[in-house]
Formats: sequence, structure tokens, C-alpha cells
Amino acid sequence: MQLDADRLSALGEYFDRHVDEGRMPGWTCMVSQHGEVRYAASGGMANIADSSPMKTDSIFRAWSLSKAMTSVAFMTLVEKGLVGLNDPVADYLPGYADLRVYRSGMAEAPLTEGLLEPMRIWHLLTHTSGLGYGSHQSHAVDTLYAGAGYALGVPAGVDLAGATEAWGSFPLRFQPGTAWNYGVSTDVLGRVVEVVSGRRLDYYLAESLFEPLGLRETGFHVDPGQAHRYAEIYTPAEGGGLAPLGLPVDTEAPLFLSGGGGVYTSAEDYMAFLGMLVNGGRIGASSDYVVSPMTVESMRTNHLPGNVTLGSGYGYWPVPAINELMKSVGFGLGFMTMQSPGESHILTRAGEYAWLSASSTNFFVDPSTGVAALIVPQLFPSRTLPIANRLRQFVYQSYR
Repeated sequence: MQLDADRLSALGEYFDRHVDEGRMPGWTCMVSQHGEVRYAASGGMANIADSSPMKTDSIFRAWSLSKAMTSVAFMTLVEKGLVGLNDPVADYLPGYADLRVYRSGMAEAPLTEGLLEPMRIWHLLTHTSGLGYGSHQSHAVDTLYAGAGYALGVPAGVDLAGATEAWGSFPLRFQPGTAWNYGVSTDVLGRVVEVVSGRRLDYYLAESLFEPLGLRETGFHVDPGQAHRYAEIYTPAEGGGLAPLGLPVDTEAPLFLSGGGGVYTSAEDYMAFLGMLVNGGRIGASSDYVVSPMTVESMRTNHLPGNVTLGSGYGYWPVPAINELMKSVGFGLGFMTMQSPGESHILTRAGEYAWLSASSTNFFVDPSTGVAALIVPQLFPSRTLPIANRLRQFVYQSYR
């Protein structure tokens, strides 16, 4: 199948309509096939206050799209034999040897039990570790995170090592491997990267991934001279319209390096990353690889026990607007992977793998046709509009 780029014009018309109606600040979208960009378009504003237009090279917070990059970088260590997917996390983080697991009770005095099996590396990659997210507030464990300052970030003065140690002091939501929950697993994985590689996370990702792919706009901070290209994140305002989140932009390496949400990038850079995945880990037309084709294949394969999907009751997902997509997917080593397209009742294909962020930015890769698609709306929270599903509708209807 080939993409009909002309039919993708409907995508731009749809998102421009949201901009015109004041429901979205701006957007940029790129779609490629076999690494060749077939569609690249933008609309609206990157920053409403100064009328900066959104462009394909606008710099944005990857937020949870950072997770895919950290996972791929981690797999380079697996390929070097420095770590194994079944290794206990405690082999690298000794504080994770005696974790406790929540059983019942209020956050102030929870009843806990010991581990039945150790937390393993693959649990971190698949979000089956039992680690939580303070921002979700869906469980007593999340309340413990938030109460200690681990809600939408970490307390001031805490680095990745300190945060990882703190997370290990809270009980897990469940026994590792028995359920799926979106949490700080990839941030802990980033700390394992540091321990195994002997390099700070930002350095290792630059050396193993960003530099080989030529990602000049991608890193854990924005060059001060390029900060004017930053695309602000907006949220619906009371009484209508949009209001900027107003998050400060990191113009130097932050103390806390979040592998789960700390990367800044551009649509052009991120599409180069997706093109590498489509290409089976190979860098463009060269003979160099970031990871092997078999590693990419394993990463996009469902690793949930029994090949279950998140809709089977195995997983918890806090965003109702995309539950129709999530209920039909499994989870691989850093990506959700489509298992049952018919159960999703949206346009998608078996084997598609993807991820998304709280600012509505999301991507998917269809390995059967070599298609990759990325949409960057900069709209928080991701449940505001059905963006992930609409992206698929427009891209899949363009197949010929």
C-alpha cells in the first residue's frame, strides 16, 4: 500500500478548524513512508502571545514521548550484554531489593506485603512494575507520591538518583508483573541506564541515539539562543479560550533528568527517530544501526503475560478519551502495540505500535506499510480532543 499524500489534506483542514474555533493553539503534523516524508504541515500558533507560528521545526516538550527514546537507548545496553531483560532491578538499584507492595488501607497507614517475585527490568519497560504516578491520584500509592512532592515533577534539589531512591521507599501498587499501570517506570529505567553505562542519562542518550541520528534540536534542555522557537503548551481556560501552562523552559541541563518526560525535540527530529524504527533500527540509507531489526521487532511485540490486552482488566489507564484505543492494545518494550483492531472500533492495524503524551502529542508506526505519523498539538490534557484517533482516521484513509 502507498500513501496518497493529497488525501492527507483533510487532516490539516480538521486541525485548522480547531484552531479557528479557539480549541487548539496550533499544530504540526508529519507523515512518512519508508523514511520518506510524504506530508508535513502546520497551522496556528506556537505562542499566541507573540504570534509565533507553529512550524515543523518548532521545539516542544516531548513529555511522555521521551519514554520511547529512553527505551530504545536502554536496549543498546541490552545489545551490548551489559544488562538483561530478566535481571532483577535490584542488581543495579540495591534499594529495590526489599520493596513493599500495597494491599489495603488509606495512604496514611497502608497495609503492605513483601515481594513474591523481584521487580525485573522488563517490568520497567512494560509498565508492569507496580510503580505509580503522583499526578494520577487514582490510588493510595499515588497519594503517597504526591504527599512527598512527587506529583507533576520532583521536589526542588532532587536529582534522578534521589528520586529513584524515594520511589523505592513507597509501596508498589501491585506485585510486579501482575498488572499494568502507567507510572515512573521509565524514569527508573533511566537511572538504570546511568548505573549500567556509567554515564549521566543526558550524555548517554546523546551518544547512543541523538547524535547518531543527527537530532540537533533534541535533548534535555533548549539552547538559550533557540528558546524563541519553543512551542507553549495550552489548556482550556475557564470561560472559554485557551490559557498557557507557563512552564519554565530549561535552557541548561536540569538537575532531574527525566527519561520518562524530560526531552525537548522538534517534529522534524522526532520523525527521524521514527524513521529509524521503521527502518528496523538502521540510520537512513547507511549501514549503521542504533539497534538491530530483531530488537525493534521485540520492542513492538506484546510482552504482557499471556499476551493479554489492557482492555482485559489487566491495566489501568486514566484518560477516558482514548480508552477505545487502549482497550485493544498490549504493551511491548516501551510502546503500546495494537492486538485487536476490531475491538477498538477505530481505523488501525494489527501490529501498529505507538505512544502519546499529556500535551496530546502522539505518534504511531505501521510496520506492515512502513508508515509513521506524528501530530504535535500542544494541548493539555490529552483528553481535551480526540486527537490520537483522528490522526489514525486521516492517515489510514489515505492508503491506496
